[in-house]
Amino acid sequence: MFMMRTFLSGALLSVRFCLYLCAVLVLLPGWAVSQPADTPTSPTSFLPRGADTSGEKIVGPFTLPAGKYAVFHTSHGDFIAVLFEDRAPKTVANFVGLATGTKPWTHPVTLAERQDPLYNNTLIYQIVEDILIRGGDPLNKGTGGPGYNLEMESSPDLTFETPGMLAMQKAGAQSSGSRWFISLTLFPDWQQRYAIFGRVVGGLDVVRAISRRPTKRPTIPLDPTIVNSIEILEVPLGQQAKAEFSEEEGRRVLTVDRNFAEAVSHATPADGMTTDGGTTAESVTTATAQTTGEASP
Repeated sequence: MFMMRTFLSGALLSVRFCLYLCAVLVLLPGWAVSQPADTPTSPTSFLPRGADTSGEKIVGPFTLPAGKYAVFHTSHGDFIAVLFEDRAPKTVANFVGLATGTKPWTHPVTLAERQDPLYNNTLIYQIVEDILIRGGDPLNKGTGGPGYNLEMESSPDLTFETPGMLAMQKAGAQSSGSRWFISLTLFPDWQQRYAIFGRVVGGLDVVRAISRRPTKRPTIPLDPTIVNSIEILEVPLGQQAKAEFSEEEGRRVLTVDRNFAEAVSHATPADGMTTDGGTTAESVTTATAQTTGEASP
């Protein structure tokens, strides 16, 4: 009887150990994904707590000068980024192709080749309050991609010295083929380490609000923001577009007038006013950097 009890006790302990080991093996990969090695939690330089970020919210109409833009339509509001096509041409072309469905890509699970907009209905799967947001993964975990990586493009005049920089995430020594992030603070240690290819020029307040949403685990959103689509807008040389945010069901929604007007000369961006009394997207970003004591690149 004693031997039987000893045997049963040992078997029970073995079963418990196996269950514990299985739980660790199941949970550990998810924890690793939720904490990428380059996720900053204590940046070298950051916005002081309580810093004035009110300048990030655009009120009233504003002007979009000639250039290429990406309008992010999300479940928690819209924001718009100018794309640096001249300084990161390959990265911008790849991003535009995946956003519009004109560039083929391979699904990381099914391995099926697809040619639909990759970014549609993906999630902003990782957020760090007032530091960054991440998206662009067809798996919504931070491990997926379009089936290829990109050569990293960098330009010495593109830096993380102002909030709202749009850049590709790393994939070894290369850039991810699809995963992007937007910075919300300063990262002097990240210069030349990531391919910066754009900057948020409207709706930075929306991006910051997304970064502040509740999380489970340290950086996984409890109710992830859905990127419904990324719309590509091109304002021809010598013309300009009028844009304006409105409130719809608690969301900031961006409307751009596609009837482009002839560009007019305007005052320096630092004073924030055009000759027709409007505000330029560039001037809003520059003014925000000045109110927080930061330099605009």
